[in-house]
Amino acid sequence: MSSETKLSRIHYVMFLSYSLTFLIWGFVTTSGVMTLDYFSKYIPRFLVPISAAMGPLFLMVGNTLMGRLADIVGRRGIYVFTMSLYTIGLVGMALSLFFINTMPVEIAFTVFLISYILAEVGVGGEEPPALAATTELMPPNRRGSMLVLITNFDNVGAALAALIFFLSLLWSTPISATWTMIGTAILIIAVAVVIRLVTPESVRWLMVKGREDVARRIAEEKGLMYAISDYRSKANVRFPPVWFRALVLSLMGFSQLATYGLMAYYIIYLPTLPFSSNEVLAAQVLLWANVGASLAGLVGLVVDNIRRKMFTLLSYIGGLLTMIPIFLVYGLMSTSSIASSLSIFYILLFLNMVFSEFGWAVRVLLEPELFPTRVRSTWIGIVRLISWTVYIILIYYLLATASTFTYLLSNVLLYIVGTAAALAWYIWGVETRSLPVSVLDGAAGK
Repeated sequence: MSSETKLSRIHYVMFLSYSLTFLIWGFVTTSGVMTLDYFSKYIPRFLVPISAAMGPLFLMVGNTLMGRLADIVGRRGIYVFTMSLYTIGLVGMALSLFFINTMPVEIAFTVFLISYILAEVGVGGEEPPALAATTELMPPNRRGSMLVLITNFDNVGAALAALIFFLSLLWSTPISATWTMIGTAILIIAVAVVIRLVTPESVRWLMVKGREDVARRIAEEKGLMYAISDYRSKANVRFPPVWFRALVLSLMGFSQLATYGLMAYYIIYLPTLPFSSNEVLAAQVLLWANVGASLAGLVGLVVDNIRRKMFTLLSYIGGLLTMIPIFLVYGLMSTSSIASSLSIFYILLFLNMVFSEFGWAVRVLLEPELFPTRVRSTWIGIVRLISWTVYIILIYYLLATASTFTYLLSNVLLYIVGTAAALAWYIWGVETRSLPVSVLDGAAGK
């Protein structure tokens, strides 16, 4: 099929542009979690799980609405909406902490919640078009690597935000530490605006929309002709039915998404664990979890040399095997001396997050590869709508019950579901590694 294409300047521009999408997402998530953690001291307990669920809920809204809109107005055209939303949201979150000392808590908390919602719609809205554009524009022989490394910047952003918050907290107040974290995110957004101005539209999307002259001109100027070339006659690939693809991706999606979020972020709200109600210890949970995920994301450097189906199965089996000891120690043996050790918890969490990131890598590889260009961003949004819906319900239920045993057992069960879906794809799925996007479009559209 296509010959190997070396990465050029335009590929690195796109890599930086799409990476900043996920870096900002990491900052938004950590900023929202830690700001809510501060407000949790002043609001009724029942509001904590409801508020925690608002972030994923409206990120899901952004995924779905902006995902569909990106198939209509283009991958590049969506950024004016999304960047405005999360910039306003981050500024609003910072202001809410200022208002808590000058206004009634109810008003300050309302400002935070609205701002948090706007920011999550914005970052959620950038995810489907970023995944779609990466799939459509990166060379087939480097597509997997780019997808995994780009999306790993969500973990890098979360880890960096947690580190900034943690270090700031050592010599200042939680409010000042949060302002420092959010201020850094706004500086990153300023850089992203400049990079987005020179990021090209997806030429594959332009072709599908009938704008062939524009697509060819951009492709010739940027060295992207491989993205609009047709290799379908040289390949005979047929994907399973769309319902099977959507079902497997949804099951793997909510399994990975929920186990990552519940363990890396929302576990700090459980009152029975040793880091509860302690900002310094809670920041370290977010830090170690996302450092583990960030390091695991470097698998992107070699992922194009690994069969997708095997990588998928091993990722979920590894997640299950590393979740079981966490459940045994902190769920079944919660009164033992070993369960009071933060060091042991951090090590187990770190290992679990490594495989969670592998599961995330699998998702960002398969979701855009298994649907055609004309509806790629839409389907990514739909699959994530299903995943986020289950995740949101779990966040509310598990935080409302506040049972550590139930919380950790649920994570084990979620990994079992993900492993079953990965096994189904291993048996009945199709290998997509290094297939040109035209072949993916042909196979997905059959």
